Amino acid sequence: MKTNAFKSLAMTGLLLVAVSVFSQQPVVDLTTPLAVDPNVKIGKLDNGLVYYIRKNKKPEKRIELRLVVNAGSILENDDQQGLAHFMEHMNFNGTRTFPKNELIDFLQKTGVKFGADINAYTSFDETVYMLQLPTDDSVLVENGYKVLEDWAHFALLDNKEIDKERGIITEEWRLGLGAQDRMMKKFFPIIFKGSKYADRIPIGKIEVIENFKYETLKNFGIGQICRQLYWLVTSTRQKRKRRSKPILAA
Repeated sequence: MKTNAFKSLAMTGLLLVAVSVFSQQPVVDLTTPLAVDPNVKIGKLDNGLVYYIRKNKKPEKRIELRLVVNAGSILENDDQQGLAHFMEHMNFNGTRTFPKNELIDFLQKTGVKFGADINAYTSFDETVYMLQLPTDDSVLVENGYKVLEDWAHFALLDNKEIDKERGIITEEWRLGLGAQDRMMKKFFPIIFKGSKYADRIPIGKIEVIENFKYETLKNFGIGQICRQLYWLVTSTRQKRKRRSKPILAA
């Protein structure tokens, strides 16, 4: 009993200290935009694409390309839950320039490793595609920008490939089940009460993944994600060269 009483007293003391510390913190205006790194060059192409370029010394002879789509699961309708993430997967299953699995085959032949150098993720508010390339091959770098262009709006979305991907994402959903998933489904409706975030977990709903119609995915990928929602992020040690055409065609 004495031990429990001592623990309670100690916890109360820690709580009072924490409240005192946080009460002394200055009030932060959450509407104030974050400061931009002065070393980042920001611009906008005629087609609406915003780009961010930063020079980095490390890693040497490498360029990091990221296509940031300012759209995630929060934009899904009820019959589209999980399709932002599904669309991310489909961009690796065939594009206009790289049909079927030719994208991964092409990059791996140049030494780029899937997972380490080429990857993507989907969250509530964004979908991000990442590609790291060596800079000693200008043709490869040029093709890297072509990959980003295809990811942006030239996914083939072949019906057979869609059906094959249903099984892959179903397995990803299954592996995510567990204590953390159960807790998340309990506390998300509380911390996000009154918001769509409470019901838009990026992995989506399995009944949607297994049964959505092909056109539902195509309408989400093409109809709901407009070009103005794309950002291009480039980090490189290589000097920028003037390009003869925009990175993403209008």
